Amino acid sequence: MLIRDYVLLVKPRVIWLLILAAIAGYVFAAAPKLNPVYVAELAIVGLLSTGGSAAFNMYYERDVDAMMRRTMGRPIPSGRVSPRNALIESLVLSATGFALSYLWLGLWPTVFVALGWFFYAVVYTVLLKCRSWLNVLIGGFAGNAALLTGWTLARPLDLEALLLSMAVYLWIPAHIWSLVIRERDDYARTCIKMLPLEMREDRAMSLVALLNIASNIYMLILYLYFFRNIIGLVILLATAAWSGYYSIKAMIKPNRDVFWSMFKASSPVLTVFLILGMALSIMK
Repeated sequence: MLIRDYVLLVKPRVIWLLILAAIAGYVFAAAPKLNPVYVAELAIVGLLSTGGSAAFNMYYERDVDAMMRRTMGRPIPSGRVSPRNALIESLVLSATGFALSYLWLGLWPTVFVALGWFFYAVVYTVLLKCRSWLNVLIGGFAGNAALLTGWTLARPLDLEALLLSMAVYLWIPAHIWSLVIRERDDYARTCIKMLPLEMREDRAMSLVALLNIASNIYMLILYLYFFRNIIGLVILLATAAWSGYYSIKAMIKPNRDVFWSMFKASSPVLTVFLILGMALSIMK
């Protein structure tokens, strides 16, 4: 289906968590007095801007995607969508997202919308992905920007906002690098630079497993400091333990398959943290 292919260009399975982070940022900052219109507007702006940057990523990396078994079936390398149409979709979605953000949300949220787009589409995709393994660490600011977009809609930036946004930032490297380890041979055929490709595989496995544990611990610390609800803590601990189990398993008996399980288990930890944090902020 042609429409489905254009939807796939915005990476819906990836961007939803950034949209959730933007909404969470607003709820954290504004609760308990929330404006549901702002929540809807954040979701729309997030869908357009992050979807536009994802479509640009698909357009720019079309030749690299064609080299990898995991991505060669995507709409552009498979020939189902032309590069020109993908670029048009990216620019239209992005420009609409920026415009609506300014009209609906104001200046400062739009600054972070633009920064998130820039760090993912330009810094990560164009400037660094094929030049330096630092791409994930620098481009990861796009994750901070998502949460800070929502926060600055409700009140000025402060230390609490930065600390909460770091939950998204610290989650990104272990999440992406666990996929890189699983698909190491695929990535090695391309120009893409990733830290697990720059070191011995056993060391890369240990490092990424530890990063995943560190990310989970950081979210637990934030939860204990800012939210402090015992029922929510049990839920978050259970989710983090599920993710941490695969990290420990990877360190005891390293193999690539366990990193696929870690990759899939890492997103629920951040999701649960954001949802619990929103629920408890509203209940204050």
